[in-house]
Amino acid sequence: MFIDEKIKEYIEQEKEKWQKVREVWEELKALSKKQKELNNYLSTYTNDFIHQEMKEDFSKVLDNIESLANTFNFKTSIEIAMLTAMLIHGGYLSLTNKYFNKEEIQDIWRFRDDKNIHFALKIFSGNGNCRHTAAFTKKVLDRFNIENSMVHVDNREIDYNINEIRLFLSNIHKNISTNPNHAINYISEKDYNYFLDLTLSQFKIFGAYNQFAYSLEGDNLVFPLYSYNYSISNDEFIDYRKVPQITREESAYLIDTANATIRKCRDNQDLFVKFYLQNIDNYHRINKNYNKIYEKEKSLALIDRDKLKK
Repeated sequence: MFIDEKIKEYIEQEKEKWQKVREVWEELKALSKKQKELNNYLSTYTNDFIHQEMKEDFSKVLDNIESLANTFNFKTSIEIAMLTAMLIHGGYLSLTNKYFNKEEIQDIWRFRDDKNIHFALKIFSGNGNCRHTAAFTKKVLDRFNIENSMVHVDNREIDYNINEIRLFLSNIHKNISTNPNHAINYISEKDYNYFLDLTLSQFKIFGAYNQFAYSLEGDNLVFPLYSYNYSISNDEFIDYRKVPQITREESAYLIDTANATIRKCRDNQDLFVKFYLQNIDNYHRINKNYNKIYEKEKSLALIDRDKLKK
């Protein structure tokens, strides 16, 4: 009897052991399947129908923005940029017909052939922040063949003297990347070289000085240190220390043209409503496809469910 009990005990122990082995094996099989699915997605994801349809619908929206600009006879970079800002903040590019600035937003993965379109597409949801606004503005300016770039800046320290010291130390130590926390646009059109921050509805225009940006409507240096992190949208290094200063006449022109553009847009809201109705189906498809991709990438753990990216 004692031996029988020992045998039974041994058999049960072996059963438990093999059950654990089977469980581990099943887990490994599941992980292997998940890894294959992940590898397959990462190798093909931007060539699928959903990504391509989003790009096509986005191109249609850009076509219509170009048509709207021509209706207004907007040609210059500041006119195109202000038109874009009015469309974004007026909710005319949003499925919800509203636009909210939100600090914490998760994005889908970057397209293989385009470094910032995935940021620009977020605008159509009605939510975004600096990187989304800057990316969308860049795509519109690109459509008009205007030389421009997205720029990472650090706007946490507004004391100019402190930032001169930081800049000096940065150059001494060859530190080409600070800790940027904000994205804006840089535009270079003929003799006009300036920066735009269209993140909020209070649009800001800046000139350049020795890697700093200063408001054209005041003498204060508003954004301190430009980061040389050009990986957002530039393939080549841009030395913002060499951006020529803008003259008073050029500054006055930009401010006057920006204000005139805003007034013209506000006086022709019927054209904006017509534009919105013309594009609403594109917004629906883009958001539907964007959400499909978002859920797929979340299921593959490409998007962290808990840790939001700023």
